[in-house]
Amino acid sequence: MRKFLLPAGVFLLIFFCGTGFILFLREPGRNMEKSSSGTSVRLLSRDTGSGVLPPLQLPPGITAQRCPENSWEYSGEISANFVSARGRLSAWFQNQSWRPEKQITLDASLKPRVILTFSNGEYELTLLIWKIGTDLTGFSYRRDKKSDFEGEIIQ
Repeated sequence: MRKFLLPAGVFLLIFFCGTGFILFLREPGRNMEKSSSGTSVRLLSRDTGSGVLPPLQLPPGITAQRCPENSWEYSGEISANFVSARGRLSAWFQNQSWRPEKQITLDASLKPRVILTFSNGEYELTLLIWKIGTDLTGFSYRRDKKSDFEGEIIQ
């Protein structure tokens, strides 16, 4: 029975994370859906507001490059193993007044990938960290403006 539960749990975790990413990265032009009552529901896209935000200050020796629109904001590499890079980035953002919220492990095998979420007064920060090699780790981040509403009903 235990041999069945582990793969089923991994499948469910990947399924829900994938579904969340699809909803999270939904294009604004495709944001109308019908609810079960036949009412149109507009899903609000989670954008950063008007304009491009300046890059976050990163630990010394770490740089990030701007990513294409409708993607992550910035992406880069750290010359450190996965565990050290994850700890270093998490501690750095917490020292920059970002409050940690969630940790989602996408893959814990030989090539681990983790999503960390943080928030401050105005923004939510999503940080993806993945192992590239023994002493090389990749990361990407994006900030989204916090909102009180997750959607609105259109009559």
